[in-house]
Amino acid sequence: MIPTTPSDDPLDDESAALLDGLRRALRRAGWTQANLAEEIGVGTATIKRWLHGRGLGFTTLARLTALAGTSLAELAQDGRRNARDRNHLTLAQEEALTQDASLSTIFILIVNGWPPSEAVEAFHIPSDVVENAIIKLERLALIDRLSGGRIRARLDPTYSWQRAPMRQHFERNLKQLFFSLDYGDPDTIFGSEMVKLSPIGIARIRDRIEQLRGELRAISREDQRNAALPGEWFAVLAVARSLKPLI
Repeated sequence: MIPTTPSDDPLDDESAALLDGLRRALRRAGWTQANLAEEIGVGTATIKRWLHGRGLGFTTLARLTALAGTSLAELAQDGRRNARDRNHLTLAQEEALTQDASLSTIFILIVNGWPPSEAVEAFHIPSDVVENAIIKLERLALIDRLSGGRIRARLDPTYSWQRAPMRQHFERNLKQLFFSLDYGDPDTIFGSEMVKLSPIGIARIRDRIEQLRGELRAISREDQRNAALPGEWFAVLAVARSLKPLI
């Protein structure tokens, strides 16, 4: 069965990494939620809330860290190391993703915090295809299965898809989406600008496109939390090309 549980209330990346490190340190030290509850004198539901960052004060965080046999500095360092690991794909992993459009779609949904069921509901990918894709993604070491049927990607949403496999995947499967747009339609969203740029300016454009991706993710998260109307999926392409061949 495809998990449908939505993501937990999102924390900023640094806090989420710190809590993830704390949970792993506690498990390594042999602590269970029941043991922690007995040790501290609270209910297991309270422990569960704390370990997901809800109602967790600094004093309690320090006590849990001490019980785990580590320190906040070590947890922060561990979190930064894991964040670096989550922003890397091997060439083989990227090639495997781009051999199947459904697989890459499902993975990108998971990377961005959506449950796999979104692939069925929004993209009409058959549920058995989604289930097989989850198994394949797990074998490729691209996702982790969590408690409650949740699934987490082992890749940061900020990953820059710039290598050959994803570029070729875009060429085969996505480019026509933008070529077929009716740019005369008032509902088509686009912006265009003609500028003269040095190599330094071009590098700044690359950085700004990556910044735009982050802003789009933030808008999407806020919209998911607050919007009253149903959502619709959009593909957003930011691209710059030289006009030299046309001049």
